[in-house]
Amino acid sequence: MKNFSKSVFLYLGLMLAFALVLSCIQLYVNANALFGRKSSDANYWITMSKAITPDNIGRKELIGFNDSDIKDLKTWKEVKDIFPVVSNDFKVSADGGDFIPFYTDMYLEAVDKDAIDVADLSEFKVRDNVLPIIISREYLNLYNYGFALNQGLPQITENFAKKIEVNINLTLKKEKLKYTGKLVGFSDRIHSVLVPKEFLDSINSTQDFNKAHKNIYTRVLVKVNDASDQNLISRMKSKGYESNQESLRSAKIKGKLFLVLQTIAFIGGFIFLLCIFIIINFIKMQFLEQQEAVSIKYALGYSPRKMVSAISRFFSINVGIVLLICLGLLSVGQYYLGTSDISNGLLPIYISVYLWPLVIIIPLAVYVVVNLLIYKWLIKSWRF
Repeated sequence: MKNFSKSVFLYLGLMLAFALVLSCIQLYVNANALFGRKSSDANYWITMSKAITPDNIGRKELIGFNDSDIKDLKTWKEVKDIFPVVSNDFKVSADGGDFIPFYTDMYLEAVDKDAIDVADLSEFKVRDNVLPIIISREYLNLYNYGFALNQGLPQITENFAKKIEVNINLTLKKEKLKYTGKLVGFSDRIHSVLVPKEFLDSINSTQDFNKAHKNIYTRVLVKVNDASDQNLISRMKSKGYESNQESLRSAKIKGKLFLVLQTIAFIGGFIFLLCIFIIINFIKMQFLEQQEAVSIKYALGYSPRKMVSAISRFFSINVGIVLLICLGLLSVGQYYLGTSDISNGLLPIYISVYLWPLVIIIPLAVYVVVNLLIYKWLIKSWRF
């Protein structure tokens, strides 16, 4: 009865340890799904601009990033890559022609394709006077859930929006150009109206304004190692640089969440090591309590290594069973969480595939460690 109670508490401790560690790993996967899937390098994108002050209002040479600023940014250890954002140096307007009676002034920007988070950019080039456009998905949301509802206008889907064509009017120094604007994609990373960079560069090069402010960029898109890095935030503040605070806030939340998960996983790992220590001592006690029986078995031809191997195998199999039960319970919980309304379709319904190999790896490691330590103890402490 005494050994049974010890075994129950031992396996409950193992179950608690596995539950903590496995849950933290799965929560890490879920957090990446909610905050954006990142690689192990933790890539983040932020848009930097200079703070507007009374001294630089309306002065592009002061409010924009020049070659010296960009060169300096590239030396920051927190920065992985920089993509200057090119803006139009001419007047731009859009109208719906006879089909949609509207007119609005607008702006255009461009950035290297490597920085655009649209999977298919095959249509993102000017062809037959058709100007492809990528807009922020947030702009469509603002229309659907703000403007359209208040003005009694129809809401539109992303697919339908891509079928709408508008006139894009460019007022240049010596001429006026008209293009047919066609929406080809939506960006979650860049809040802007994007056109191909080659096109915007070629039009800007014809304007005298551009010559006076050559290589001046009002904003830069920056890929950083960690947007929650306090050193990065401090350097931005000292330079008078600003960024999307929501991006920084999300990064901070994610960073703090991962810190909590790492702490919980560390506690789970500590409990697991404690359980292994208990297993080793439990086996030692069994050998001590059955010293006479073990001596008889040895006299009958049983080798110490085989006796240790048998009992180590028994415990490793039990560890595997406990681990399998934990993974089963975690799978059920993840399925209900992934299919619930609260997940909004953002969470996977199955646990990470990388968790299942642990059913083999951990029991095998337990067997090797326990078998080695117990055999050394047995040979050193006993006289056969």
